[in-house]
Amino acid sequence: MRGTVNQLARTLALANRYLVEQLEQQGLHGIAPSHGDIFVQLFAHGELPMSELAQRIGRDPSTVTALVKKLATGGYVTTAKQAEDKRVVLVKLTDRGRRLQPVFDSISNALTTVQCQGLDAEDLEAFDRTLRTMQENFETALKGEPA
Repeated sequence: MRGTVNQLARTLALANRYLVEQLEQQGLHGIAPSHGDIFVQLFAHGELPMSELAQRIGRDPSTVTALVKKLATGGYVTTAKQAEDKRVVLVKLTDRGRRLQPVFDSISNALTTVQCQGLDAEDLEAFDRTLRTMQENFETALKGEPA
């Protein structure tokens, strides 16, 4: 299994190129694949504290702040300090952002169709288990625990 990380990186790069193409076809030129996880979480929860959003999508808070700022500039989200605790920044979809849900659902379905072509349910289950195990292995290694 040498080169697995390289294969995963190449696959992710191709998936991102596909997503960019799909977004552009929908006229969404200011939105990048990296914004997708933010939209998914906000579609599901309506509004989230910035720190929770970062945790949910597995990204560094400073990265999420930069991504959210770009979405706010585009009019897709708003940010506001929480009334009870001014240190907490809430992120919320605007009407313009909420209107994108059907588009994102369509793009997500297309992505799933493309990535699963030629694979049966058993292949996908085994691959999912393998990826989860690899993720756990890296998390363990990053914590300094023995393999």
